[in-house]
Amino acid sequence: MTDIQEIKLVDVKNNSNIVNNLNIIYKLWGYEEVSPSFINTLETIKGSGVIDENQVVGIVSNNSLCLRPEMTTSIVKLSSTRLINKKRPIRLFTNGMVFDKKDNKNSIKLQEKLQSGIELIGYDTKCPEIEVINILFDAIDNINLKDGSNLCLLVSTTKLMSLILNKYKNNNFEEIKKSLVNFDQDNLSKLRIDENDKYILKDLLFTRGEPIAILKKLKSIYGNSKTLDDLNFLFETLSKISNRYGVKLQLDPTFQPHLNLYEGIVFQLIADNGKNKSVIAKGGRYDELVRFFSPNEKIFNGIGFTISVDTLRNLIKEEKTDKKKILLMFKDSYLLEKGMNEQKAQQKRGNIAVLHLNPCNDLAKANQIMKENNCNEILWVK
Repeated sequence: MTDIQEIKLVDVKNNSNIVNNLNIIYKLWGYEEVSPSFINTLETIKGSGVIDENQVVGIVSNNSLCLRPEMTTSIVKLSSTRLINKKRPIRLFTNGMVFDKKDNKNSIKLQEKLQSGIELIGYDTKCPEIEVINILFDAIDNINLKDGSNLCLLVSTTKLMSLILNKYKNNNFEEIKKSLVNFDQDNLSKLRIDENDKYILKDLLFTRGEPIAILKKLKSIYGNSKTLDDLNFLFETLSKISNRYGVKLQLDPTFQPHLNLYEGIVFQLIADNGKNKSVIAKGGRYDELVRFFSPNEKIFNGIGFTISVDTLRNLIKEEKTDKKKILLMFKDSYLLEKGMNEQKAQQKRGNIAVLHLNPCNDLAKANQIMKENNCNEILWVK
């Protein structure tokens, strides 16, 4: 049995408004729209190591073709084929559905998720993250969020996890990594490693907060490191941008993404109203994905983000519009043409105009038709 989620008409309207607002910002930053294929070969997904085969929605019996579980892989592949001769860096944005499934005991739940995002590929600079995160802040700032949304950008890097785990390459490496990512203190306690190391690792589970302070603490534990120096440079720049948009920055050394897509900087934009936390956007660097699809690239560099439009929709203020929605009606059929002309005239004035194509002489029925069409008033064509 398959359970497929449906979306309400009002949600479709709000989704469209959100996507249009996001697209305005992307274009102002010089990004071009692309529309990657809904269908991927399973070999593409598996080969790039992005997602587990069991999580994809297959469309043929042997799963050799599947619906896209995310959009970045399709876009990076596009950059290595149809856009291979396009001058780098490539700045692209896209909007569309991604698909995943969850197996329950007696059914499979298929989910369609509307996403919007950008990809910056082949940018020869020390921290392309600065441009991408700046655009993320700008895009969300263009959305009318509810008061008290309290935005926070959670940042980490896979290199930071490598720094922490470096001394355990031959001693419980995977178990320690799993425990840190899953916030599993009990499993850390059971591991046969030095007690002082256990204390440090457990402490790292609670080590998150203001980036510069966290970096200072990590430096006291692990000494000088290029990874820490690069992060320090990044956060010194990002803090100025985040302050401008009123977004809090937080560094979490043990945060790692669910997908194997990213390598390097990873981040999540979170809204916290005091009762619930919602992940609005996710992103990060995927240099190895660029290398996989384009081994002849001069710069193996890629970074982007995806915004969950469905999540964002639940955080926006109710749209208030001063536009009239007028129901045009007539009593005699010979007035139909005049009604169509009046409809066009109302639309040119910026009003929403719905023309009822059948004659009506009953005022009560006319009022009922007005309610059914969600109109504010009736205009009788004479």
